[in-house]
Amino acid sequence: MLRIFRYRCIILRYIILWLFLMTMTKLTITFYDDLQQQSIDSTSLALPSDDSELNKNKKQDSFNLTMNESQYVNATAINRTVIEYYREYVQKTNQEQFMHNKHLFSLRTTRYILLVQVHTRVIYLKKFIEMLKDVQAINQTLLIFSHDFIDIDINLLVTNIDFVP
Repeated sequence: MLRIFRYRCIILRYIILWLFLMTMTKLTITFYDDLQQQSIDSTSLALPSDDSELNKNKKQDSFNLTMNESQYVNATAINRTVIEYYREYVQKTNQEQFMHNKHLFSLRTTRYILLVQVHTRVIYLKKFIEMLKDVQAINQTLLIFSHDFIDIDINLLVTNIDFVP
């Protein structure tokens, strides 16, 4: 009698596990499809395009739109203006970059160029800079730090380097 009960429990566990896995698979597929559709929608809005003809057609058809469709058109216009604002901001920020120690750089004294891609680990960067001080001929090296994010600590470390141009 006890064996039958034990086998029933084992079978019940497998059934529950199987149902759980199937449910999670179904949810994952559903969420993935939704994310993929959102990605396609947002990518089409982010790409630069000449949509003057599209805007003319939308203006003519805007009288026939329902409330949801007009809200979608407004959201699309807002998204495009926000994207354009950020594009201009990034261009302006890139043009305003300042080269530190530019007055120390010359073609006669520079023999080497070292490009460093900076990541988020401030401690590693600090140790790297400390080790660079001991490198032979470091004063003949143009040292360039590149990073794609803004971090105050990293900017302080980089701007306080005085042993290379």
